[in-house]
Amino acid sequence: MHLFKEDLPPTLAGVLELVRREGFEQGFKEGFKQGFEQGRKQIITGLIETGADDEWIAKVSKLPITKIKEIRKELK
Repeated sequence: MHLFKEDLPPTLAGVLELVRREGFEQGFKEGFKQGFEQGRKQIITGLIETGADDEWIAKVSKLPITKIKEIRKELK
């Protein structure tokens, strides 16, 4: 009789590996999201500093104008 890995009961090492992998994936997703948000904010800040108008920035960034105004206020 051949046993496959899937047929065996989970071991502590297997469970720990699964938890580690899930934690890594979640951390990667969160880090990517934070990095994306920081990058977008830097671009918007650059556009504000070059004199771009809030309505145009909101349109091209697909962010609400209130968010653009919030970022502009943070710069002052």
